[in-house]
Amino acid sequence: MAFLFTRLFRNIVLVLVLGSAVQFLLRIKSYTISPKDFRTISVKAAGSNGATSVQKLMADLRRTYGPHLIPENEQQWLPVSPGGAQLRVKFAHASFTEYLAIFSAPFTTSGRSGIHWVNSTCTVLTGSVSRYVDSPNNVNKEAFNPGDNLRHGQFESAVYELTADTHLACYGRGFIPVSALWLNAGSITNGDPIAIARLAYVYGGAMVRETMMWGQSTFSYYKNKALNGRSEL
Repeated sequence: MAFLFTRLFRNIVLVLVLGSAVQFLLRIKSYTISPKDFRTISVKAAGSNGATSVQKLMADLRRTYGPHLIPENEQQWLPVSPGGAQLRVKFAHASFTEYLAIFSAPFTTSGRSGIHWVNSTCTVLTGSVSRYVDSPNNVNKEAFNPGDNLRHGQFESAVYELTADTHLACYGRGFIPVSALWLNAGSITNGDPIAIARLAYVYGGAMVRETMMWGQSTFSYYKNKALNGRSEL
């Protein structure tokens, strides 16, 4: 019994240490997308027509972030059922620590957000979003309309409702892979392995592409630094 308790305690300490290390790295690392730029661009794209708003958002994002966005011919609407909500999602940017996506609700739907190791900021492009935050003292339901911003903090939980034809643009920073289970749980219960495979293909490919870009830029940075240092000798 003492051996089992010691082993459990050691594993708990290890998890806490690893979690603290990841949180520290997330706090000090640099990021590709600026939340301020995202909010400015997404608010300007808000309107009454979903297709038009999404098209304008993607065009403005591509002008700002260019190669860091998933190529247009590889973007696709993916069916997801996170927390019970029936949604579609289109990823514009994906990496281990950042995501930029547009959620679409073809019909009125609701579901739980789950708890994520991610801070997200979202803008309603069309339709409306209602939220009831899980808090011991909360008794109010929040409502957001086109052009409104909402923030979902890491390890927070809430119930969301999206009306029919709602489009919600979201950008988040954190340890994104942890959220994969939440995003795929609905597809598992719905018996839809193809949806899981499509999501893994799109997001995985984007992560590989972004990691390669980061590696190339890092290599070029240190290469130029070494060459400049050698020229000064």
